[in-house]
Amino acid sequence: MADAFSHTINADQATFLGFALEALFYGSYLIVFGIAISVLAKHRPATIHTRKPILAVTCLMFSLCTTHFSLNFNNVYNGLMVHPRPHISEETHLLAGADMLFSITDWCSQLILIYRCYLVWGRNIWIVILPILISLATVSCGLALIGLVLSINPTAPQAPAALVPVGTAAFALSLVLNLLVSLLIILRIHLTARQNRLHGISHSDSAVARATGIIVESGLLFLAVQFVFVVLFAIGHPAQAVLVPVATQVYGISPTLIIVRVWQGAAYEARTQTTSSTRLSGLRFAGFARGVAVRGVAVSGRGRGGGRRSSLQRHSERAAHDKDLAPDLEMSRTRKEDHASSSSLHLPTSRKSMDLDSNGSLHLPTPRKSVESNSRGDVEGGRGSL
Repeated sequence: MADAFSHTINADQATFLGFALEALFYGSYLIVFGIAISVLAKHRPATIHTRKPILAVTCLMFSLCTTHFSLNFNNVYNGLMVHPRPHISEETHLLAGADMLFSITDWCSQLILIYRCYLVWGRNIWIVILPILISLATVSCGLALIGLVLSINPTAPQAPAALVPVGTAAFALSLVLNLLVSLLIILRIHLTARQNRLHGISHSDSAVARATGIIVESGLLFLAVQFVFVVLFAIGHPAQAVLVPVATQVYGISPTLIIVRVWQGAAYEARTQTTSSTRLSGLRFAGFARGVAVRGVAVSGRGRGGGRRSSLQRHSERAAHDKDLAPDLEMSRTRKEDHASSSSLHLPTSRKSMDLDSNGSLHLPTPRKSVESNSRGDVEGGRGSL
């Protein structure tokens, strides 16, 4: 099947070009990984229980991609300079290990995205059961394909025609899984925003648009590379050797970008707040950005203060305190009214402190409701906190 495309690019050329492109993407990955480590390292000890697992996952993905690049470099360097071979595209045990790393890296990136979906849907396990099953089927088919290729034709530069359906199923399932999970995350974000708007809350619209943009930005290159690779593999084109190394690095770059954006306060987790009259669902930043609470629905971040209470909690505590003081306030108000009725009425003489309507009736000024502004820019009034 590969001979039909020999006039475009052969397997050796595709292997060398794939190595060159992987080197470029690996350099980009080094920059992204460095940013991720610096972001995670700057955080306070209060977040160490969540920082350690994320740091471990980030390092794991980088280690897998680094190992794959090292094996690819060793194949090209030895095949061209140290021990020249007629074809650097021929399968070896090291290249078989690189192919396994390709499937394992893809699987790990799927699990990271599935876990993100699990958090956004309020840790609802039923939402991610189907993605988990698809993920297991993907890695099983991918590893089975490598084993079958080594048993049938150990030196084949690409899968024989009889095994193409197995590989196509594995890579197509991976593509479908990533598209499905990304759509589930976006759906959850917009459903929460719609519920907020039904309760008269529109302040989170810009945050929702930004969250959607993060998912699209992080997954667009990922899905594009996967789609092209699936098409090339299905038709047996030698250029698939160009996409395999590139896709491996993209599998590491995409979840690392999401991790960086999450810890910068730009991604979201589902959170539920309960008020006295209505149960509302909200979105909150999972990072360090400043946040605001809007009438029982919070869009909040840890902030530099980490342990600060949200404006919703302060408002609830203040309301409970006012309720406890209500009898004393009522008694005090009654005494003041009795005292006022027994004394003469003194009207203000300042023109600024009184007003006359069109009928000549005198209106005393109405005291304005106090508005309190906290240190994070939240404004809290009588009906709720903005």
